[in-house]
Amino acid sequence: MIEIFGPGWGNYAIRGIVETSIPEQVSLRPTTPGWWILLTLLLGGAVYFAWTRWQRHLRDRYRRDAQAALDAIEANYRRGDRDCLRELAPLLRATVIEALGERDRVVRLRGAEWQRALQEMAPKLPPLPVSQLESLAYQSLNDVGPGLDSLFTQLRDWIAAHELPSA
Repeated sequence: MIEIFGPGWGNYAIRGIVETSIPEQVSLRPTTPGWWILLTLLLGGAVYFAWTRWQRHLRDRYRRDAQAALDAIEANYRRGDRDCLRELAPLLRATVIEALGERDRVVRLRGAEWQRALQEMAPKLPPLPVSQLESLAYQSLNDVGPGLDSLFTQLRDWIAAHELPSA
């Protein structure tokens, strides 16, 4: 072996030092059962959370559909179509039927009973003007007043906030 640099070359203080070896890499894989149990619980909790969110999303689909229909009715009204106001009462009734899943019972509700049923589903909100909705559905629309902005707001709030009866 040919020595490139002579014996006097380099730092004399580090001659004879032996390099240490690099230790093995530390594994990130858990080795004790407690970590595996914790990982299983966390994954199970994440799956449960995702499942419940998905179920709520599916359960509240009718709300999103009702809100979209109400927005379409309001947009048509803003463009000058008064006949679309006739769809408000049927929309509310269809929303309640879909929420409760009891078509026969909901269809028979009229007047004060209908008002009470709507109020029971949303007790924190002011009562909906059922008589105004019925008059919009069945009477002449020539006398429609300026109070429809608050009606649209009340319906939107009711659709968003009504509670389903606990089974």
